[in-house]
Amino acid sequence: MPQPLSPQLVPQRQRAAALRGGAAIPAGLALGLLLLGAAPAALAGKDKPVERVLGPLPASWMGELPGASGPIRWQVDLDADGTYQLRQTYLNRDPERGFDDIGRWQLDAEGRLVLRGGREAPVFLEPMRRGRRLRKLDLEGQRIRSGLNDRLNRLITPQPIDPQLNLVGLFRYLADAPSIELCATGRSLPVAMEADYLPLERAYLQSGAAGAPRLATLEGLITTRPSMEETQPPQRTLVVQGFSRLGEEQTCPGGETRPLRGTSWRLQSLEAASGPQQPPANGRPVELLFDTGSERVSGSGGCNRLMGGFSLDGAALRFSPLASTKMACSEPVMDFEVSVLRALEQVRGWRIEGTTLTLLDESGRALLRYQAGADPDTDA
Repeated sequence: MPQPLSPQLVPQRQRAAALRGGAAIPAGLALGLLLLGAAPAALAGKDKPVERVLGPLPASWMGELPGASGPIRWQVDLDADGTYQLRQTYLNRDPERGFDDIGRWQLDAEGRLVLRGGREAPVFLEPMRRGRRLRKLDLEGQRIRSGLNDRLNRLITPQPIDPQLNLVGLFRYLADAPSIELCATGRSLPVAMEADYLPLERAYLQSGAAGAPRLATLEGLITTRPSMEETQPPQRTLVVQGFSRLGEEQTCPGGETRPLRGTSWRLQSLEAASGPQQPPANGRPVELLFDTGSERVSGSGGCNRLMGGFSLDGAALRFSPLASTKMACSEPVMDFEVSVLRALEQVRGWRIEGTTLTLLDESGRALLRYQAGADPDTDA
């Protein structure tokens, strides 16, 4: 097994506090903070644990791994600031479909690489040969006993993906320079004034925020664009592909990302062609509950109770035909329920950002957005 990290590896924020004149951090406490998920940072000086385990960063790894529904091409991008990008491309699909994720990475006390982002569970990888390869581990962080390939190979030069996914972040507009701090990574990016940007800007100006951050939910592309300053090199930029909503919150959602299974998910919006639609006020809450011990799902469509099955394969999700009770409700409630059921039939993927579950179609377009409830309760 890889050697444990040196206790001298001080998390970036704690080290910055010490440089500003704060008290020095004992070595044991520094290691404890790392195990609690603080962002990794290479140690200045002779001993560089991160580079010794992973090699120089930024870097990209790629490989074809087995999946329940066929081979999956994985690509992992790591940056020295503690952020990662992940793309899984399902090769048996026509056309091939990739699911993207972003978040923060860390090395645990066993030397395993842990990726935490919008997934139901963290992804564990074992660095090998000073980062030349990454071995895919199981959900418990253990080696997979199989004769099939479990390795990702380091690319000669970094080739970062341009992830397309649903995002939550703190948006600001100051002096014609829009920016967003992504909740999944903590990284701040400029926002391109193109595609579906204008609805976001209008919502921000109408909110009266006047330079203060506001929590935005959107579909976006993270790519490289020329810098606004001619003397600066190109930089990573967010392109808004679909604006969803702007809330009054000035901070990112707190707490751990909620798991897909065992969480009561309450529908916030149906993403129709004409724009987001909220459930009728006179109907029951529209909810889903994924069972923790089986491939069963239950919930409510707003009038009738729903029950059925689902299949889960990484970022891929599909529902079997759902059965329902035969209650009669008002026409708006019934019509909305029919639209929800049709959307559930099209679901092929999923993503969780904090307490928000987004169900996606084959192309990665958002169909339904749910918010985690306090307790599993489909009878509400």
